[in-house]
Amino acid sequence: MKAYLINLDRCPERLVRMQEQFAKASVPFERVAAVDGKNLSDQELASIIRIPSWKEPLTRTEIGCFLSHRKCLELIAQGEDRFAAIFEDDVTLSKDTRQFFESTDWIPDNAELIKIETQGKKVLTDKPVVTIAGRYTVAQLRSQHILAAGYIVSRDCARKLLCRMNDAASPIDHLLFTPSCGFFPQMTVYQVSPAICMQAGLESTLSPERSSQYCPPAKMQRLKREVKRVFVRGKTGLWGLYINCFTKKRWGRVPGARD
Repeated sequence: MKAYLINLDRCPERLVRMQEQFAKASVPFERVAAVDGKNLSDQELASIIRIPSWKEPLTRTEIGCFLSHRKCLELIAQGEDRFAAIFEDDVTLSKDTRQFFESTDWIPDNAELIKIETQGKKVLTDKPVVTIAGRYTVAQLRSQHILAAGYIVSRDCARKLLCRMNDAASPIDHLLFTPSCGFFPQMTVYQVSPAICMQAGLESTLSPERSSQYCPPAKMQRLKREVKRVFVRGKTGLWGLYINCFTKKRWGRVPGARD
């Protein structure tokens, strides 16, 4: 199975870091030059956000990220392989990564997207359908699980996604892994647990842009938000307890594989 790595030309140190990781895991990869949102002209930006639907304007970096993933999906859609993986250059790979790339036999027949990364927050999954090496499970993902720094996509799914990616309607991770953003309910998405890659905590290029757009809420707004957060957390906790005790589904965190 092929692996595509998204990497900005101005970040060669990240490429070196990932080269070392892929070599250690004995996984060959192809570098895909990332689209640098900071270099996009106003005309180029206007052409990709003609139908904005996200709750706030996408940053240039988010648009560049969207276009970079689209480049990878185009390569997969045009390729001969049934499945391929897409990685961003700020992940840390598990030492067991190799066994997931030696064959695609472990991938469920109906899988379109397989998330091999974790954000660390609780998600809803079905009962596992595959167990790998007695340690890893593969289960259908039923709830939001954002971040798109590591996932596997089928060639057919890549083709379907591209038909609806002419406009950057939302950040790429929400587009793929948030039920309310359109694609997720129409696809069969699986989750590998423990996840075989996690973002490494490198400085995000999103932070400066998001910080400049952020306006601190007023004191009363903060109070209302905190009360709502506590209420929602309690309600979700009770719901999760019910799910785990009385259904075959699972509500819990997806851990990262620890070497």
